[in-house]
Amino acid sequence: MDLTAFAEQVIQKKLDVHHVLVYQHDEEAAHFDFAPTKRRENVHSASKSVLSMAIGIAIDEGILALDSRPVDVLAAHLPEGGIDPAWEKVTLRHLLTMSSGHRVKLLNGYGLTPGAVNRDDLEDLDWVRHVFTNAPEEAPGSLFVYNNACPYLAGRMLEELTGERLIDWLRPRLFVPMNIRNPQWLTDPLGFTCGAGGLQLTPEELMRFGRLCLKKGEWNGRQLVPAAWLEAAMSKQIISVNEHAMRVDVVSADSPDFSAGYGYLFWRASFANASYMYGWASQLCVILPEHDACVVVTASEFATQKILSLVREHIVPQL
Repeated sequence: MDLTAFAEQVIQKKLDVHHVLVYQHDEEAAHFDFAPTKRRENVHSASKSVLSMAIGIAIDEGILALDSRPVDVLAAHLPEGGIDPAWEKVTLRHLLTMSSGHRVKLLNGYGLTPGAVNRDDLEDLDWVRHVFTNAPEEAPGSLFVYNNACPYLAGRMLEELTGERLIDWLRPRLFVPMNIRNPQWLTDPLGFTCGAGGLQLTPEELMRFGRLCLKKGEWNGRQLVPAAWLEAAMSKQIISVNEHAMRVDVVSADSPDFSAGYGYLFWRASFANASYMYGWASQLCVILPEHDACVVVTASEFATQKILSLVREHIVPQL
């Protein structure tokens, strides 16, 4: 595979890409490095897809169910003044599909949405309690609005039921089998794993999660994540286009790969029946099961749709 055309377009369009790595048929097909090192970096919201895998494992182990309610599991963390009754209808399924019923983003890390309070500015160190003070404005399941609060609550539900931090619970289940040594994952102010983002991975380690998805959860002969879960997680579970999503995030008519639907913490692409892991500033792992291939891009670039379009135009045709 020749990545010259892809690289030339990255340079011509002045896109701040660090690395691109293509994997097909159980081996590396190509790579191109715009940056000199491949150290671990924050993959930001691509971490959400790893959390999805953790949830799938937990459901398989009988720890959680899609109809589990955060108000039940996290009852010890509810605000003293009580919560809005709308929260009673929110389930884990809604958290995984970004459809808790909120019209605005919660626990924003870096967003500039007018009126939104970024999580670094919160006075309340208990992020669960903070989220529960925000009532859903719409019926749960009816509205997709991408946010950090939904996956954060999902991760905290798993931690509450297992008594372990997410990163520690995943060590024997994912990180050790996949030879990801000494994994690092950012925490909230109380020391809980920030499942919505903050996992540190090299481009090659990010690719391993794509390869795991290609193999339907199997790694070196061991089923790490249930195949049925990954199939559902990477399938379209909810429409990602609506007036609120377009107002507060990247979803728009000009971003076909953010408008093609959302699974369980995985995005759907508009091409090649692909799904992808996506993190702030274009941390990408595009999973292409029809081609038995994955494409990883790491970057510091906010024009993510342009990068995905280049993947579609210059890499997919060569697979």
